[in-house]
Amino acid sequence: MRTPSIQPLLRKPRVISRGFSLLEVIIVCIMLVIIGGLAMPQFLAVERQREEKAIVEVEDLLRMYAFRNAVGTQQIGLHFDQSARELTLWILDLNPQDPEGLRVWQQDRLSSAVELPEFMTVDGAASDDIEIREETWTITSNPDGSRPRIAVSLKGRAASGTLMLDSYSSVPVRVDRADTAIRMPVDLDNEGRALDRW
Repeated sequence: MRTPSIQPLLRKPRVISRGFSLLEVIIVCIMLVIIGGLAMPQFLAVERQREEKAIVEVEDLLRMYAFRNAVGTQQIGLHFDQSARELTLWILDLNPQDPEGLRVWQQDRLSSAVELPEFMTVDGAASDDIEIREETWTITSNPDGSRPRIAVSLKGRAASGTLMLDSYSSVPVRVDRADTAIRMPVDLDNEGRALDRW
């Protein structure tokens, strides 16, 4: 009797190792570039919408500043903190710890803070055409109830805008747009038009 040979059982199966061909790598790279090209405009559109929304929120905050100044008797302040990246309204009100003491500045409870998107900054601010250069600043109304002319310039990667709130207006305007009409004060006496009919 012959015993079967175990030689064929000990043979290792043949493994075929194969890498990617250059053509396959090129095709995958081309597909990634196409997908990235399709996704990038969507990403930029989302970023632009976020930055435009922040500009509208700052516009609403300036509107609230004008409203609170017009209907209230307390001083109002527009406060910007670069480290927190937010604009807030402040009000000179009674101190909750000492109601009989001096009034203190505190954040307005009726308005929300505006948090700027990641790559958006306040590029410039001015009070009565005097530029403010500090990283943290506050533009306050005057104790007599009047308020300064406020300009705030916002700059992002996809959108930017400059808002202006005149001292006599209750609505801020976006002055960086070509279709915005800006009213400027005119001294009629200086121009010799003091007796012109209105």
